[in-house]
Amino acid sequence: MEFNKKDFYGIASKDRKQVQITIDQDCNVPDTKPDVEKMIQTKGTVLIQETEMMVDRIRMKGEFRFQGLYGTNDPRTFLESLEYSLPFEEYIHMDGVVPADYVKVTYTIDDINTVLINSRKLSIRVLLSFILQVNEEMKEEAIVDIYDEGVSTLKKEIQVTDLIVNKKDVARLKEELVLPANKSNIYQILWSQVDIENLQGKLGDHAIEIQGVMHVFLLYLGEDEQVPVQYARWEVPIHTETECYECAPGMVGRIGLTLGSQQMEVRPDADGEERLISLDVTLECDIKIYEDQTLSYVDDGYTTRSRLVPEYEMFDFETLIGKNQAIMKAVKNFPIKQEPGKLLQVLTVKGSCSVDEVEVTEEGLKVEGVWMADVLFLSTEDQMPVMSDSYIEPFSFFVEAKGLTGEDDYQLDVRLDQMTGVPTEGNEIEIKAAIVFDFISFRKKRQRVMVDMKEEPLDYEAIQKIPGIIGYIVKEGDSLWSIAKNYFTAIESIREQNEDVEEVSPGDRLLIVKEMGRR
Repeated sequence: MEFNKKDFYGIASKDRKQVQITIDQDCNVPDTKPDVEKMIQTKGTVLIQETEMMVDRIRMKGEFRFQGLYGTNDPRTFLESLEYSLPFEEYIHMDGVVPADYVKVTYTIDDINTVLINSRKLSIRVLLSFILQVNEEMKEEAIVDIYDEGVSTLKKEIQVTDLIVNKKDVARLKEELVLPANKSNIYQILWSQVDIENLQGKLGDHAIEIQGVMHVFLLYLGEDEQVPVQYARWEVPIHTETECYECAPGMVGRIGLTLGSQQMEVRPDADGEERLISLDVTLECDIKIYEDQTLSYVDDGYTTRSRLVPEYEMFDFETLIGKNQAIMKAVKNFPIKQEPGKLLQVLTVKGSCSVDEVEVTEEGLKVEGVWMADVLFLSTEDQMPVMSDSYIEPFSFFVEAKGLTGEDDYQLDVRLDQMTGVPTEGNEIEIKAAIVFDFISFRKKRQRVMVDMKEEPLDYEAIQKIPGIIGYIVKEGDSLWSIAKNYFTAIESIREQNEDVEEVSPGDRLLIVKEMGRR
């Protein structure tokens, strides 16, 4: 017997775990750097180099790239920066995971704490939270057609949301920035910050179009002896794309875009002056593309020449039930805690957010967490005119998703966008931010699918017990196909004996003539 088989694919959420790790390391100030008087601002990024799936555990290896801006004992420049790479390796226990699974890892930086041991040595303690989402890829080869004229098949259809693309990619942004005319030439970069807002990925023809706005801030030592420390800002529109041959408009895309590595290099312009900045930024793309489809497959079959024995496996199909993006606007006034000195100007604001709890209700998701802001600003203090402060604020928000149950599979990504800070009266700063909630949910449909069918000899004794001709009253749940199979005949035969009937209803009367199979 010849079959046509099709691979059915699916992804099932297997387990989810949140862990915290602490990196604690003492670091020496390089000999080429001046003494540390005061740490002004710190930041860092996590680079995950390896995730190895093992039996009941996951090995995660990477490094935390620390950057610090500090005040020096040099009255002319008063600022310098440090960079360190802090490696880590963790084994995370998760029951049931196997090497064939794959994991998505996201992280938040909960705290960066620095303590000066002395002016040439500091202790760095970093607290990181990781969320590990383990998924299991399902695959089943099922029968969708049987190529045999003597076999009558029963087909079923199911409406599903099929995962067409599931991959990771990297989009690269390269820009050449020109220093404003009123700024002095660059001698040394002290501090930089790259933020991207309104970042979106849209499905195009065989490509994913990426749009947004990139904000670049640069604090540097210039060649002007009167004003050695200077800063500059740029706003750069983003319009790029990454190839994706399988996608097309009309499909449902879930494109996760995360700011990755950032590299800056100062280059001379046409006059030989250090006024050009080459910026190379990567965007890490987590691409999932879905398409609503109607899948048709063989659920049963019979023939009058042999006994057919089907073999089934259960498979979890998924149907998209909700996709939503909600935005919460946050506005908060914070007092400047740094003394002495008064706030003159906000240089830059960077922020992050973390989710503490998600509650599933009939109307949607209740999300609670905190958002954080680090502010770099100019003050009236002569000895240390560049200062920083940090703030934390709780939030509670409701993401509408009607009909969601605890059995449904959902994914929620929360990020901070469009953060700004402006001075207000009373030595305060007003911080505005948008908290973006990206939500998608699926409902599982567990169905049996036929993976094989074997032929066995007919049971002639059982067949002989079936009357050659019978009058039959249709019962609830009957169909022409099921009646023909039970009484060892063909649908066409029933139609011939009953005025070409197409459909049957409970109570209908049929004349059925048995057909005898060949030995």
